[in-house]
Amino acid sequence: MLQRDLDPDSVLFLGDLFDGGREWSTSQQGFTPSEKQWKKYGHKFWLNEYDRFGRIFFDPDQISGGHAEQKQKKVIATLPGNHDLGFGKGIQPATRNRFHAYFGEGDRVDVIGNHTFVSLDAVSLSAIDDPEASPAIWNRTMLFLDNVQPHAQRVLQHELNYRYDLEAGKKFSHEAAVPEKDVRLHIGDTHARHQLPTVVLSHVPFYREPGTPCGPLRERHPPSAPDLENDERNAIQVARGYQYQNVLSREITKTVASKIGNIGYVFSGDDHDYCELTHHAYVSAGSGIHETTVKSMSWAMGVRKPGFLLASLWHPINEYGRGLPDGTGNTNRPTIQTHLCLLPDQLGIFIRYGICAGLSTLVLLLHALVMALREKDAIAASSPLLPTREKPSQKGRSRAPSTSSRADGNGLLAPRSVTARARSVSPGVPLGGYGLQSAEKHVPLIEQAGYYKDEEDTDDWGYDTKRKPGGARRRTFAAIFGTQVRNDFLSVLGPALLWYWWIMRSG
Repeated sequence: MLQRDLDPDSVLFLGDLFDGGREWSTSQQGFTPSEKQWKKYGHKFWLNEYDRFGRIFFDPDQISGGHAEQKQKKVIATLPGNHDLGFGKGIQPATRNRFHAYFGEGDRVDVIGNHTFVSLDAVSLSAIDDPEASPAIWNRTMLFLDNVQPHAQRVLQHELNYRYDLEAGKKFSHEAAVPEKDVRLHIGDTHARHQLPTVVLSHVPFYREPGTPCGPLRERHPPSAPDLENDERNAIQVARGYQYQNVLSREITKTVASKIGNIGYVFSGDDHDYCELTHHAYVSAGSGIHETTVKSMSWAMGVRKPGFLLASLWHPINEYGRGLPDGTGNTNRPTIQTHLCLLPDQLGIFIRYGICAGLSTLVLLLHALVMALREKDAIAASSPLLPTREKPSQKGRSRAPSTSSRADGNGLLAPRSVTARARSVSPGVPLGGYGLQSAEKHVPLIEQAGYYKDEEDTDDWGYDTKRKPGGARRRTFAAIFGTQVRNDFLSVLGPALLWYWWIMRSG
């Protein structure tokens, strides 16, 4: 959605690409898991996570935003975080080598929008503060800092040559590196020594005094009061722990600022929440270093509303790399504008889903209960109060009617005459007649049509004595209720899941 709607020219990640990359063992020897629980997470697990990350962010359809044709875009995900490598002396060479093999070097220089972006492996550099740390952890980053300015100049010259060749209609030479002799002569003079505005990318924020406010856009802890110079609640805590440190040390921050020079902006991560401030204590860009700690994109990192930072760059330059003045002749105008973009409150969405699911379940259960009670009452109302047949005799014949009867009580009922005309008898089936079968092996068909049962299993009225109350003859209330619940849930879940599937496909 971001690629489709915002169509950014470049996407830059600020580290912590994985959650446990520092703990997942590698295929190289020498790796030691910090705890026993991590032994089961091997190199294959890391590769699966790498594949998942690529499907989300590196897939061509994701980068193009679903468009058939798009301009060339730059995606940079080389900056490591403490969850990718560890922190300081806790970084293991095997872990860092794997990260560099798949993502590239953490220390690099890019020219984007006529700005010099310097990516700094701050988690490795921080090992210099610990005398017990191996120099192999931090010396590569320190060597990069010692040569960052001439390296940035070469990158700028390469970029200008590339643009000049495109404007002149020349075919670009696809070489791994541009030798110094290929650089245009007029670019190598003093006119081209002007540095572009520099942006530093660091996973760990720069040092600041404890209690330095982060501003009103911090989600977890808004300012205690406006315009406070010290607000511990709103600030990033200056602290450290296992495999993390909330900010760089004061000494490392001074070293970075002095060696890179002309730093106008810093974009950092690690904290998960938003923080914005201006550093005035370091000699670099004259108006101070403006740092923005970018929110995490993940809703599972302690912030209800994850987000990202949208940066707009505007710095026109001439063919020598020098900034062009605006209409008033000013060349010191701001060249970057940023905007915090918030993603939906995913946890809140899940909570609302849960509430709706709970209410829907309650309504469906109440509906099933009411319908089951109605069906039970209907069955009870339609059942006869008295039996509708006589019990067959032991020989399968109906009991012979009494030939005489005395009057009941008051003598009002007259006995049936023995001379009354007898009912005609149809020829039996065994004789080839057309009458019903003998009842010697069958119970009356009016009650048990198609099903015959031994007489010892029936009572005087012909009902089954072995059938439990509420058995197969009459469905129990629980069976009625269960059937109604099943039908109700299927009638609701079916269309709902189909609608959700359509939304996901169309989105």
